[in-house]
Amino acid sequence: MSTDKIVYESANVDLEIIGPSVNSAALQPQPQGLIVETGNGASVLQLPATTLEQIRHIAADPGASTLRLPPPASAAPPGARELDLDLCYVCKHCKVAFPAPAPLQAHQARACYAGREAARGVIRVVQPALECRACPGERFRSALEFRRHADTEQHLRNTMPQPPLLQQPETLTHEMEDVVNQITLLAARAAQDTAPPKDPNANFCAPGPRFQPPGELPLASAGH
Repeated sequence: MSTDKIVYESANVDLEIIGPSVNSAALQPQPQGLIVETGNGASVLQLPATTLEQIRHIAADPGASTLRLPPPASAAPPGARELDLDLCYVCKHCKVAFPAPAPLQAHQARACYAGREAARGVIRVVQPALECRACPGERFRSALEFRRHADTEQHLRNTMPQPPLLQQPETLTHEMEDVVNQITLLAARAAQDTAPPKDPNANFCAPGPRFQPPGELPLASAGH
């Protein structure tokens, strides 16, 4: 099995894209795509023919460009919101793609734009994706992947209704505590002022039996 390479000419720059080749045995065309350098060897990123044609035209422009892939025909499923994910970064000179900006910059500084980094060109390919509203940071490239996530224990736990929080009693500030203490003290003083006066003799004991005067004492008989 052999793979033919189709070379497009655009502004004196060759765009190398893996195109359909005919299998001599099965007579079936191979998928089209970009060559992606992953660091562990090259792979093929399958893209629609219209996207590859757009990359061919964008590569002729200097500087940095962004290509956004078309969004899916269906709307986002409930519980998900749409956002863009970086799919790859393409060197405008050799048309090789990289999964992140850092390896692309290293490649261009070493090969395609060595000594002229200020003139380097890059195409940022963006793919529409989905993010779970209940699980921040969980992102998916298709509605099918999101639906699989929606059935996981993590998603079900995050979407369970939470019990209402009990309201904690409000604590008094120092100023409020001073006001309450003053009101309590004034109320106590007012209660003392309105109480009836007490009898000053109420706590004294009743007088005892009266002593007999000296003249009433019996006289002792003389000689007895």
